[in-house]
Amino acid sequence: MTVFRSILALLLGSPLIPAFAFDVIVVDTNGSGDFPSLAAATIAAADGDVLLVRPGDYGGDNVLINAKGLTIVRDGAGTVRGTGPSSTGNTTPSLIVIRNLPAGKEVHLSGLSYDMTEMAFCNGLILIEDSEPWADGAPCQVGALFCNSVTITNSNLRGVDGFEISGGQQNDGANGGGGLTVVESTVTVYSTAMLGGDGDDGVSDPYGCGTGGDGGPGLSVLGSASVVRHLDCTFSGGDGGEGDCSNGLPGPDIDNSGGTLIPLAMMVYPITGDAVIREGNTYTLSIGGIPGTVPALLTSTAMFQRNLPPSVGVLHLLWPFSVNYLSPIPDSGVLNFDIAIPTLPNGVDSAWRIMQLAINDPLGRFLTRPFSLTVVDDGF
Repeated sequence: MTVFRSILALLLGSPLIPAFAFDVIVVDTNGSGDFPSLAAATIAAADGDVLLVRPGDYGGDNVLINAKGLTIVRDGAGTVRGTGPSSTGNTTPSLIVIRNLPAGKEVHLSGLSYDMTEMAFCNGLILIEDSEPWADGAPCQVGALFCNSVTITNSNLRGVDGFEISGGQQNDGANGGGGLTVVESTVTVYSTAMLGGDGDDGVSDPYGCGTGGDGGPGLSVLGSASVVRHLDCTFSGGDGGEGDCSNGLPGPDIDNSGGTLIPLAMMVYPITGDAVIREGNTYTLSIGGIPGTVPALLTSTAMFQRNLPPSVGVLHLLWPFSVNYLSPIPDSGVLNFDIAIPTLPNGVDSAWRIMQLAINDPLGRFLTRPFSLTVVDDGF
Protein backbone atom coordinates (compact mmCIF):
# COMPACT_ATOMS: atom_id res chain seq x y z
CA MET A 1 0.00 0.00 0.00
CA THR A 2 2.91 2.36 0.71
CA VAL A 3 4.14 1.96 -2.87
CA PHE A 4 0.68 2.75 -4.26
CA ARG A 5 0.37 5.90 -2.15
CA SER A 6 3.81 7.08 -3.17
CA ILE A 7 3.08 6.59 -6.87
CA LEU A 8 -0.27 8.34 -6.57
CA ALA A 9 1.38 11.31 -4.91
CA LEU A 10 3.83 11.48 -7.78
CA LEU A 11 1.22 11.21 -10.49
CA LEU A 12 -1.06 13.86 -9.07
CA GLY A 13 1.21 16.15 -7.10
CA SER A 14 2.55 16.48 -3.58
CA PRO A 15 4.18 19.20 -1.47
CA LEU A 16 7.53 18.02 -2.83
CA ILE A 17 6.45 17.69 -6.47
CA PRO A 18 3.50 20.04 -7.13
CA ALA A 19 0.97 19.73 -9.92
CA PHE A 20 0.70 22.66 -12.34
CA ALA A 21 -2.59 24.33 -13.26
CA PHE A 22 -2.27 24.49 -17.04
CA ASP A 23 -5.35 24.81 -19.22
CA VAL A 24 -6.78 21.87 -21.14
CA ILE A 25 -7.97 22.53 -24.71
CA VAL A 26 -10.17 19.99 -26.53
CA VAL A 27 -9.73 19.77 -30.30
CA ASP A 28 -12.38 17.92 -32.31
CA THR A 29 -13.16 18.07 -36.03
CA ASN A 30 -16.91 17.75 -35.37
CA GLY A 31 -17.01 21.08 -33.54
CA SER A 32 -17.82 19.68 -30.10
CA GLY A 33 -14.51 20.79 -28.59
CA ASP A 34 -12.91 24.19 -28.06
CA PHE A 35 -11.45 24.19 -31.58
CA PRO A 36 -12.15 22.16 -34.74
CA SER A 37 -8.63 22.90 -36.04
CA LEU A 38 -5.43 21.66 -34.43
CA ALA A 39 -3.48 24.44 -36.13
CA ALA A 40 -5.77 27.13 -34.65
CA ALA A 41 -5.75 25.49 -31.20
CA THR A 42 -1.96 25.39 -31.15
CA ILE A 43 -1.69 29.08 -31.97
CA ALA A 44 -4.23 29.98 -29.27
CA ALA A 45 -2.67 27.77 -26.58
CA ALA A 46 -0.54 29.30 -23.86
CA ASP A 47 2.82 28.00 -22.74
CA GLY A 48 2.36 24.71 -20.84
CA ASP A 49 -1.20 23.96 -21.99
CA VAL A 50 -2.48 20.44 -22.75
CA LEU A 51 -4.28 19.83 -26.06
CA LEU A 52 -6.54 16.76 -26.15
CA VAL A 53 -7.01 15.89 -29.82
CA ARG A 54 -9.90 13.64 -30.76
CA PRO A 55 -9.30 11.24 -33.68
CA GLY A 56 -10.12 12.64 -37.11
CA ASP A 57 -8.72 14.26 -40.23
CA TYR A 58 -7.48 17.77 -39.52
CA GLY A 59 -6.74 18.69 -43.12
CA GLY A 60 -3.61 20.08 -44.66
CA ASP A 61 -3.12 23.17 -42.51
CA ASN A 62 0.21 23.48 -40.73
CA VAL A 63 0.56 23.11 -36.96
CA LEU A 64 3.11 25.60 -35.60
CA ILE A 65 4.55 25.47 -32.08
CA ASN A 66 6.75 28.53 -31.75
CA ALA A 67 8.81 29.29 -28.64
CA LYS A 68 6.45 27.63 -26.14
CA GLY A 69 6.00 24.30 -24.43
CA LEU A 70 2.87 22.23 -25.12
CA THR A 71 1.50 18.74 -24.61
CA ILE A 72 -0.52 17.52 -27.61
CA VAL A 73 -1.96 14.05 -27.15
CA ARG A 74 -4.43 11.88 -29.08
CA ASP A 75 -7.52 11.36 -26.95
CA GLY A 76 -9.36 8.16 -27.86
CA ALA A 77 -9.13 5.27 -30.29
CA GLY A 78 -8.46 6.09 -33.91
CA THR A 79 -6.03 8.24 -35.87
CA VAL A 80 -5.21 11.93 -35.59
CA ARG A 81 -4.05 12.75 -39.09
CA GLY A 82 -3.37 15.65 -41.38
CA THR A 83 -4.42 15.12 -44.97
CA GLY A 84 -1.41 15.50 -47.23
CA PRO A 85 -0.34 14.39 -50.70
CA SER A 86 -0.94 10.68 -50.12
CA SER A 87 -4.70 11.18 -50.23
CA THR A 88 -5.08 14.41 -52.20
CA GLY A 89 -2.43 14.12 -54.91
CA ASN A 90 -1.14 17.64 -54.18
CA THR A 91 2.45 18.48 -53.26
CA THR A 92 1.79 20.24 -49.94
CA PRO A 93 2.42 17.91 -46.99
CA SER A 94 0.71 18.26 -43.64
CA LEU A 95 3.24 19.68 -41.19
CA ILE A 96 3.91 19.92 -37.49
CA VAL A 97 6.64 22.51 -36.96
CA ILE A 98 8.39 23.07 -33.61
CA ARG A 99 10.87 25.92 -33.56
CA ASN A 100 12.74 28.26 -31.21
CA LEU A 101 11.90 26.17 -28.12
CA PRO A 102 13.74 27.85 -25.22
CA ALA A 103 15.82 25.95 -22.71
CA GLY A 104 13.67 24.72 -19.84
CA LYS A 105 10.57 24.31 -22.05
CA GLU A 106 9.16 20.97 -23.23
CA VAL A 107 7.02 19.79 -26.13
CA HIS A 108 5.28 16.42 -25.92
CA LEU A 109 3.56 14.94 -28.98
CA SER A 110 1.70 11.64 -28.61
CA GLY A 111 -0.29 9.69 -31.18
CA LEU A 112 -0.18 12.18 -34.08
CA SER A 113 0.08 11.08 -37.74
CA TYR A 114 1.19 13.96 -39.92
CA ASP A 115 3.29 13.83 -43.09
CA MET A 116 6.18 15.74 -41.57
CA THR A 117 7.29 16.81 -38.11
CA GLU A 118 10.05 19.41 -38.31
CA MET A 119 12.02 20.73 -35.33
CA ALA A 120 14.48 23.60 -35.62
CA PHE A 121 16.58 25.68 -33.23
CA CYS A 122 15.22 24.05 -30.08
CA ASN A 123 17.19 24.32 -26.83
CA GLY A 124 14.36 22.72 -24.84
CA LEU A 125 13.34 19.07 -24.73
CA ILE A 126 11.02 17.30 -27.17
CA LEU A 127 9.30 13.91 -26.75
CA ILE A 128 7.51 12.25 -29.69
CA GLU A 129 5.54 9.07 -28.92
CA ASP A 130 3.44 6.73 -31.09
CA SER A 131 3.88 8.63 -34.34
CA GLU A 132 3.01 6.62 -37.45
CA PRO A 133 1.70 6.84 -41.01
CA TRP A 134 -2.09 6.82 -41.02
CA ALA A 135 -2.27 4.58 -44.10
CA ASP A 136 0.00 2.18 -45.95
CA GLY A 137 2.56 4.15 -47.91
CA ALA A 138 1.72 7.47 -46.25
CA PRO A 139 4.71 9.54 -45.08
CA CYS A 140 5.49 10.33 -41.46
CA GLN A 141 8.85 12.04 -41.82
CA VAL A 142 10.73 13.62 -38.91
CA GLY A 143 13.59 16.11 -39.05
CA ALA A 144 15.67 17.81 -36.35
CA LEU A 145 17.88 20.84 -37.06
CA PHE A 146 20.03 22.32 -34.28
CA CYS A 147 18.02 20.68 -31.47
CA ASN A 148 19.55 19.83 -28.10
CA SER A 149 17.37 16.92 -27.01
CA VAL A 150 14.78 15.02 -29.06
CA THR A 151 13.42 11.64 -27.96
CA ILE A 152 11.30 9.45 -30.27
CA THR A 153 9.61 6.27 -29.04
CA ASN A 154 7.31 3.58 -30.43
CA SER A 155 6.94 5.15 -33.86
CA ASN A 156 6.92 4.22 -37.54
CA LEU A 157 8.60 6.89 -39.62
CA ARG A 158 8.55 7.02 -43.42
CA GLY A 159 10.14 9.53 -45.76
CA VAL A 160 8.13 11.44 -48.34
CA ASP A 161 8.14 9.85 -51.82
CA GLY A 162 9.80 11.74 -54.65
CA PHE A 163 6.49 12.10 -56.47
CA GLU A 164 5.03 13.88 -53.47
CA ILE A 165 8.01 16.24 -53.36
CA SER A 166 7.85 17.16 -57.04
CA GLY A 167 4.28 16.41 -58.04
CA GLY A 168 5.71 14.24 -60.81
CA GLN A 169 7.89 15.74 -63.48
CA GLN A 170 9.32 15.03 -66.90
CA ASN A 171 12.83 13.72 -67.31
CA ASP A 172 14.63 13.12 -64.00
CA GLY A 173 12.55 12.01 -61.02
CA ALA A 174 12.93 13.54 -57.54
CA ASN A 175 14.68 11.68 -54.74
CA GLY A 176 12.75 10.28 -51.80
CA GLY A 177 13.03 11.85 -48.35
CA GLY A 178 14.58 10.32 -45.25
CA GLY A 179 12.47 8.68 -42.54
CA LEU A 180 14.46 10.53 -39.86
CA THR A 181 16.90 13.34 -40.67
CA VAL A 182 19.19 14.66 -37.93
CA VAL A 183 21.25 17.81 -38.54
CA GLU A 184 23.57 19.08 -35.78
CA SER A 185 21.19 17.67 -33.16
CA THR A 186 21.05 15.11 -30.34
CA VAL A 187 18.33 12.49 -30.81
CA THR A 188 17.49 9.30 -28.90
CA VAL A 189 15.24 6.77 -30.63
CA TYR A 190 13.52 3.71 -29.13
CA SER A 191 11.49 0.91 -30.77
CA THR A 192 11.03 2.82 -34.01
CA ALA A 193 11.10 1.79 -37.67
CA MET A 194 12.63 4.28 -40.10
CA LEU A 195 11.94 3.83 -43.83
CA GLY A 196 13.11 6.14 -46.61
CA GLY A 197 10.69 7.44 -49.22
CA ASP A 198 10.73 6.02 -52.75
CA GLY A 199 12.32 7.87 -55.64
CA ASP A 200 10.10 9.40 -58.34
CA ASP A 201 9.96 7.77 -61.77
CA GLY A 202 11.73 9.54 -64.60
CA VAL A 203 9.66 10.30 -67.70
CA SER A 204 10.91 10.62 -71.28
CA ASP A 205 9.89 13.49 -73.54
CA PRO A 206 10.96 14.66 -77.01
CA TYR A 207 14.04 16.32 -75.50
CA GLY A 208 15.50 13.36 -73.63
CA CYS A 209 14.95 10.31 -71.54
CA GLY A 210 14.21 10.31 -67.82
CA THR A 211 16.26 9.02 -64.89
CA GLY A 212 14.55 7.65 -61.82
CA GLY A 213 15.05 9.41 -58.50
CA ASP A 214 17.03 7.76 -55.73
CA GLY A 215 15.34 6.29 -52.68
CA GLY A 216 15.66 8.18 -49.42
CA PRO A 217 17.64 6.87 -46.41
CA GLY A 218 15.95 5.34 -43.41
CA LEU A 219 18.14 7.51 -41.17
CA SER A 220 20.20 10.49 -42.30
CA VAL A 221 22.76 11.97 -39.90
CA LEU A 222 24.35 15.23 -41.05
CA GLY A 223 26.92 17.34 -39.25
CA SER A 224 29.78 16.45 -36.93
CA ALA A 225 27.83 17.62 -33.85
CA SER A 226 24.96 15.20 -34.49
CA VAL A 227 24.53 12.32 -32.02
CA VAL A 228 21.92 9.59 -32.46
CA ARG A 229 21.41 6.94 -29.77
CA HIS A 230 19.11 4.09 -30.70
CA LEU A 231 17.61 0.92 -29.24
CA ASP A 232 15.32 -1.67 -30.86
CA CYS A 233 15.14 0.24 -34.16
CA THR A 234 15.15 -0.75 -37.83
CA PHE A 235 16.49 1.31 -40.73
CA SER A 236 15.48 0.73 -44.36
CA GLY A 237 16.21 2.77 -47.47
CA GLY A 238 13.45 3.56 -49.97
CA ASP A 239 13.23 2.12 -53.49
CA GLY A 240 14.71 3.92 -56.45
CA GLY A 241 12.37 5.22 -59.14
CA GLU A 242 12.26 3.78 -62.64
CA GLY A 243 13.53 5.64 -65.72
CA ASP A 244 14.04 5.06 -69.43
CA CYS A 245 17.67 6.19 -69.20
CA SER A 246 18.41 4.55 -65.85
CA ASN A 247 16.69 3.61 -62.64
CA GLY A 248 17.30 5.46 -59.41
CA LEU A 249 19.45 3.92 -56.71
CA PRO A 250 17.89 2.36 -53.61
CA GLY A 251 18.31 4.53 -50.55
CA PRO A 252 20.83 3.55 -47.87
CA ASP A 253 19.53 2.20 -44.59
CA ILE A 254 21.70 4.76 -42.78
CA ASP A 255 23.43 7.77 -44.33
CA ASN A 256 25.90 9.08 -41.77
CA SER A 257 27.96 12.08 -42.84
CA GLY A 258 30.26 12.66 -39.90
CA GLY A 259 27.84 12.29 -36.98
CA THR A 260 27.99 9.85 -34.08
CA LEU A 261 25.78 6.75 -33.90
CA ILE A 262 25.57 4.99 -30.54
CA PRO A 263 23.66 1.68 -30.36
CA LEU A 264 22.24 1.23 -26.87
CA ALA A 265 22.93 -2.24 -25.55
CA MET A 266 20.18 -2.69 -22.94
CA MET A 267 17.57 -5.41 -23.11
CA VAL A 268 14.18 -4.40 -24.54
CA TYR A 269 11.30 -4.51 -22.05
CA PRO A 270 7.95 -3.94 -23.83
CA ILE A 271 5.91 -1.27 -22.02
CA THR A 272 2.32 -0.25 -22.71
CA GLY A 273 -0.01 2.18 -20.96
CA ASP A 274 -2.53 4.89 -21.78
CA ALA A 275 -1.11 8.25 -22.80
CA VAL A 276 -4.07 10.14 -21.31
CA ILE A 277 -6.50 9.19 -18.55
CA ARG A 278 -9.30 10.90 -16.63
CA GLU A 279 -9.16 11.36 -12.90
CA GLY A 280 -11.01 8.66 -10.95
CA ASN A 281 -10.07 5.89 -13.41
CA THR A 282 -7.49 3.12 -13.29
CA TYR A 283 -4.15 3.42 -15.06
CA THR A 284 -2.74 0.06 -16.13
CA LEU A 285 0.94 -0.29 -16.88
CA SER A 286 1.97 -3.51 -18.67
CA ILE A 287 5.61 -4.52 -18.51
CA GLY A 288 7.09 -7.47 -20.37
CA GLY A 289 10.37 -9.02 -19.30
CA ILE A 290 12.24 -11.77 -17.51
CA PRO A 291 10.12 -13.49 -14.85
CA GLY A 292 11.29 -12.70 -11.33
CA THR A 293 12.82 -9.37 -12.30
CA VAL A 294 11.76 -6.48 -10.04
CA PRO A 295 11.35 -3.25 -12.04
CA ALA A 296 11.53 0.13 -10.32
CA LEU A 297 9.27 2.92 -11.58
CA LEU A 298 11.01 6.29 -11.87
CA THR A 299 8.65 9.27 -12.09
CA SER A 300 9.26 13.00 -12.52
CA THR A 301 7.40 16.15 -13.49
CA ALA A 302 9.98 17.25 -16.05
CA MET A 303 12.22 15.82 -18.76
CA PHE A 304 15.99 15.71 -18.74
CA GLN A 305 18.74 13.92 -20.61
CA ARG A 306 21.79 12.34 -19.03
CA ASN A 307 23.74 10.01 -21.28
CA LEU A 308 25.00 7.00 -19.34
CA PRO A 309 27.10 4.13 -20.75
CA PRO A 310 25.36 2.37 -23.69
CA SER A 311 24.80 -0.73 -21.54
CA VAL A 312 22.87 1.39 -19.00
CA GLY A 313 21.01 3.83 -21.26
CA VAL A 314 19.81 7.42 -21.09
CA LEU A 315 18.14 8.99 -18.06
CA HIS A 316 15.24 11.13 -19.29
CA LEU A 317 13.93 12.40 -15.93
CA LEU A 318 14.87 15.57 -14.08
CA TRP A 319 15.80 15.34 -10.41
CA PRO A 320 14.04 15.11 -8.02
CA PHE A 321 12.37 11.94 -9.20
CA SER A 322 10.84 9.12 -7.20
CA VAL A 323 11.91 5.48 -7.26
CA ASN A 324 9.20 2.93 -6.43
CA TYR A 325 9.78 -0.82 -6.67
CA LEU A 326 6.94 -2.73 -8.34
CA SER A 327 5.95 -6.37 -8.00
CA PRO A 328 8.21 -8.98 -9.63
CA ILE A 329 7.39 -9.89 -13.22
CA PRO A 330 5.36 -13.16 -13.03
CA ASP A 331 6.03 -16.42 -14.82
CA SER A 332 3.84 -15.27 -17.72
CA GLY A 333 6.50 -12.68 -18.56
CA VAL A 334 4.04 -9.77 -18.34
CA LEU A 335 3.35 -7.65 -15.27
CA ASN A 336 0.08 -5.71 -15.28
CA PHE A 337 0.30 -3.03 -12.63
CA ASP A 338 -2.86 -1.03 -11.80
CA ILE A 339 -2.91 2.42 -10.23
CA ALA A 340 -6.23 3.99 -9.17
CA ILE A 341 -6.15 7.67 -10.14
CA PRO A 342 -8.01 9.87 -7.62
CA THR A 343 -9.39 13.32 -8.37
CA LEU A 344 -7.05 16.18 -9.19
CA PRO A 345 -6.66 18.99 -6.66
CA ASN A 346 -9.12 21.87 -6.89
CA GLY A 347 -8.22 24.28 -9.66
CA VAL A 348 -5.94 21.81 -11.41
CA ASP A 349 -7.18 20.52 -14.77
CA SER A 350 -4.18 18.39 -15.74
CA ALA A 351 -0.99 16.75 -14.51
CA TRP A 352 1.80 15.43 -16.74
CA ARG A 353 4.46 12.92 -15.74
CA ILE A 354 7.45 11.41 -17.50
CA MET A 355 8.38 7.88 -16.42
CA GLN A 356 11.06 5.25 -16.94
CA LEU A 357 11.73 1.81 -15.55
CA ALA A 358 15.01 0.86 -13.93
CA ILE A 359 15.72 -2.85 -14.36
CA ASN A 360 18.11 -4.92 -12.27
CA ASP A 361 18.36 -8.43 -13.68
CA PRO A 362 21.10 -11.08 -14.06
CA LEU A 363 22.37 -9.31 -17.19
CA GLY A 364 22.91 -5.99 -15.45
CA ARG A 365 21.25 -2.78 -14.36
CA PHE A 366 19.78 -0.54 -17.03
CA LEU A 367 17.00 1.89 -17.97
CA THR A 368 14.11 1.33 -20.38
CA ARG A 369 12.59 3.79 -22.84
CA PRO A 370 10.70 6.74 -21.35
CA PHE A 371 6.91 7.01 -21.49
CA SER A 372 4.44 9.68 -20.39
CA LEU A 373 1.03 9.98 -18.80
CA THR A 374 -1.35 12.96 -18.93
CA VAL A 375 -4.05 12.98 -16.25
CA VAL A 376 -6.97 15.36 -16.92
CA ASP A 377 -10.11 16.45 -15.13
CA ASP A 378 -13.07 14.15 -15.87
CA GLY A 379 -15.01 17.12 -17.20
CA PHE A 380 -13.02 17.02 -20.44
